[in-house]
Amino acid sequence: METIILKIILCSGIVLGLYYLFLEKEKTFTFNRFYLLLGLIFSYSIPLVTIETLQIENKKSTIIFEQGIQQQIVQNPVIDQAKTFDYSQLFLLVYFIICGFFVLKIMYSIVKIKLLKGRKITYQNRTVILLSQEIAPFSFLNIIYLSENYYNDGKIDDRIFLHEEIHVTQKHSFDVLLIEFIKAFSWFNPFIYFYKNAMITNHEFLADEEVILKNNNIKNYQELILNEVLKKQNLPLTHQFNFNNTKKKLIMMTKRNSKFAEAKKYLAIPLFVLLAGFFVDKVYAQDYSTKKTNAFQNVFADDPFTEYNQVIKKYGNLLEQKKYGEFHKAVSNKDRAKLKELYFQLTKEQRNETPLYFFDIPEKSAKIKVTQSQLNDFADSKKYGLWIDGKKARNQDIRKYKPQDFSNYFISKRYPNAISAKNPEPFQVNVMTNAYYQKYLKKEEMIFMGFKPKAFIKGKDTITQRKATEAKVLTPKPSTNQDLSIPPPPSANFIQAEFPGGANSLRNKVSGVFDGSVFKGDEGTLKTTVYIGIDEQGTVDKIFTSGDNEKFNFEAERAVKVALANEKWKPATNEGNLVRTTFSMPLIMSFAN
Repeated sequence: METIILKIILCSGIVLGLYYLFLEKEKTFTFNRFYLLLGLIFSYSIPLVTIETLQIENKKSTIIFEQGIQQQIVQNPVIDQAKTFDYSQLFLLVYFIICGFFVLKIMYSIVKIKLLKGRKITYQNRTVILLSQEIAPFSFLNIIYLSENYYNDGKIDDRIFLHEEIHVTQKHSFDVLLIEFIKAFSWFNPFIYFYKNAMITNHEFLADEEVILKNNNIKNYQELILNEVLKKQNLPLTHQFNFNNTKKKLIMMTKRNSKFAEAKKYLAIPLFVLLAGFFVDKVYAQDYSTKKTNAFQNVFADDPFTEYNQVIKKYGNLLEQKKYGEFHKAVSNKDRAKLKELYFQLTKEQRNETPLYFFDIPEKSAKIKVTQSQLNDFADSKKYGLWIDGKKARNQDIRKYKPQDFSNYFISKRYPNAISAKNPEPFQVNVMTNAYYQKYLKKEEMIFMGFKPKAFIKGKDTITQRKATEAKVLTPKPSTNQDLSIPPPPSANFIQAEFPGGANSLRNKVSGVFDGSVFKGDEGTLKTTVYIGIDEQGTVDKIFTSGDNEKFNFEAERAVKVALANEKWKPATNEGNLVRTTFSMPLIMSFAN
């Protein structure tokens, strides 16, 4: 859309600039009028025209969609989508407000003219309104307006009447209304304001030319115009007899055409052809058989398991050496998020090969009342390791507090890797003071990364398949610190949602509607991930993309929306219950030279 707007502005500017440069000073007024009208319509329509052109051989934009693995469904996801302010909605609102202002201004001007009170007469088969107020003669649509004092003894000065009659017969008001409405909806085009001035000026030249041809007394007519100069009115849609650019009017009355005037008119045709070729929207045409041969195959990009292992390798051999605590502290937030995204794209077998697991926390921990009995229990150093506001504390420190000083607590069982001579307690308790809990609520939710308990067994070099119950959590509320005692991953009894006909059917449907012509062919390799939200009834209720190229993101999202229209998935289940899921579908598109 931005490209079309820019083309409209540039095209209208060039057309108007050439008018001022070559035609404004020529007495080809009728031609000038239609040049301005057609130039205006041309400028606003040609950027919307699309033509097909042959594709250059050395720039084959063959788009290949590489097949990949079938993607897993993410169970009960929290789709991490940045909450940014949508400026496009704001710009759209501002645009329509300004458009509304200009439309109301046009309506107000029309009403203002219609409300003028006066005596209606028919003079030489023309409708004339004789106004009681002192005002310069003007015309609007098919009516001429002038003061009573211009009508003496049943007559109106022939020069004034003829001038306004020309405006009426040549329908000049329609030109003005056209440009006013175009201006109302394209107020952002700076050249539209100069267009209106050029058009009204040319209307005056047309009327003056007719008066002089019939009157044949230029000096007498010029004196009449000068006598009317001081009479002013503020009626924007009208043609006023005392047109304010008096000097230009007087000069044009005595000016002669240049010897190139006729040639300039004929040069307008190739001008519009050149502009059309430059501003029209060109797309590459392809032979149908070529399209068939180079048809898009669905993109299901690079193996997520390979990329997953590449991220882990950035941190050396910490996982191979079972240094899970060090790995947990070393992983950056960015890599933690990437690992989580890739984890849910792995197959069940691939997940079993990694000691990591991830899960989503749907909401912040609710406020939990702490009792005095619990505080007394937390003081037992043989049973609990105590953390207050995320920091290790002595158990006796809990006696300094009252139950009402806390807003939340969380108890977790500690596994062998976390137990040492210094910290032998079998359980860990994390408590939050009121102030710390408020900060916690405002803090952005972290990504929780855990380690499968069987990975902690000393001497094990391989990771056996985990059971459904891997960690015992005494309360359902998650911890807010970096402790490894995190609730277990989703149930192993989770069954993913299924697209009708399977993954291959989904690939074929998306590739069938994907439009590769929107790309130039020099973008290289483009990647994105399409997220498809599927509710408990199997209905797709959310689709969005995450990638670096906005055009590819937009086309991928559009193609998936079209492909999935009215399609019903087989819902996902967990422990036999229907659940929400999100299908994560990585896409890659590369252009062949």
